[in-house]
Amino acid sequence: MTYRLTLEGEDTLRLLYDPKDSTLIREDGDGEQIDHRAFTAEGPVSWPVPRRVSPDNPGHKAGIRTLKIQMGFKCNYACAYCNQANWNTFLGGATEDAKLFLRNLDTWFATDGAAKDGGSGLRIEFWGGEPFVYWAKLKILGDELRRRYPRARFNVITNGSLLDDEKIDWLIAQRVGVQISHDGPAQKYRNPEDILDDPEKCRLIRRLMTAAGQLGDADGSSDDALSFGFGFGTVLTRWNYSLAAVRRHIEDKLGVPPGSISSNTEEILLPYDDDALACTPQGEADHRAALHTLFAEAANGLTVPGCNSVRGKIEDFLDSLGKKRPLAALGQKCGMDREDTIAVNLMGEVTTCHNVSADDPHHNLGNVRDLAAVRLDTAHHHQTRDECRSCPVVQLCKGSCMFLEGKYWQAACDVSFTYNTAMLAAALYYLTGRTLTRIDALDGAFIRRPGTVSAEVIRLAHTDQAEAVNA
Repeated sequence: MTYRLTLEGEDTLRLLYDPKDSTLIREDGDGEQIDHRAFTAEGPVSWPVPRRVSPDNPGHKAGIRTLKIQMGFKCNYACAYCNQANWNTFLGGATEDAKLFLRNLDTWFATDGAAKDGGSGLRIEFWGGEPFVYWAKLKILGDELRRRYPRARFNVITNGSLLDDEKIDWLIAQRVGVQISHDGPAQKYRNPEDILDDPEKCRLIRRLMTAAGQLGDADGSSDDALSFGFGFGTVLTRWNYSLAAVRRHIEDKLGVPPGSISSNTEEILLPYDDDALACTPQGEADHRAALHTLFAEAANGLTVPGCNSVRGKIEDFLDSLGKKRPLAALGQKCGMDREDTIAVNLMGEVTTCHNVSADDPHHNLGNVRDLAAVRLDTAHHHQTRDECRSCPVVQLCKGSCMFLEGKYWQAACDVSFTYNTAMLAAALYYLTGRTLTRIDALDGAFIRRPGTVSAEVIRLAHTDQAEAVNA
């Protein structure tokens, strides 16, 4: 599975890259590995090999270290491309179901030695819908879980519209990290009203930013539960491919200096239904606009280091070269294939992930009352997908969404290929100072799908214009 990467700059450089074992060498060289001096490993690295889950080889859940609590799917927004849109009428129960969840927790949530250390190493996430629609439940859950696991890491993702001083006081006191979902100039396609047009909401958000600055962990890198993290999360759609434009929009609306906010992206929208499919890039021109914009912003320092997920993706790729990370060591992008990661509702029903409902028999994997019987039989590990086994960016993509199938999987694969090809080009630019213009499959192989043996990447004549796209 070797690919020729053609890079242009002061001269033409051709590299041979094999994602199977993270080797990158000059085509005309002596076989010496090319890597970044900041990511060179000292000595061999040992890699665990995760289970290749599939419907025929289902995964299990045990020794939980990441707990995703789905409180219900009700939301005060109705975003066209919400990946929970099919379930947004599910209201959940009253606060009694939160209390029942807590009473039953010790019967299945075995934390082993972590409990003795106050839950150090545990990550607990609170999910909706919109989590603050379930404020009474959230407060009950958060208060008790913090009492039991004072050093666990807590997180919540919200649209921010229901925040007030009471909730912010609680979030800071309980050290619940917060990410506000916001798409910058494309926010109007999520909801008619932008919370950043409300001076009171901006004041509240600045309170969270100040707390993050005072208590540390604004970039989400520490595992210290005594810190407090805050940032923004963006989904890219066909209306905007510029992460720099998102940052400018948010910072301008908040009235804060450039570079003030912490941001991440879920990359280009993965379509879970037809409404979402209509929000993805619609043809070659859209994909090329996304590719050039994302590369130009990363290469020109507009998203590195400003966007944590872009920086992290590039660093992860460079690290994979330095450590010669084998493809067999990679699990799925989302991590929901992991044995120690679980999504569960307040009734104890385990689901494929927090974005799907246990009301769907396909995604209802069982109940925590019999955790040993839970089977993740809805997922497709990337090495069970034909496209992934023949993909030059699989080390960056890590399989896109593990449960999509049919036309939604095909579209998800396409947008993930576009995004991660831009990230590969950015990483190689930092490594070599040259621009990736072409990828060729060698030895009779193909790129993702039979018949595609090459892929044009960055058109040099377009890179100077890319920053203006969607600005």
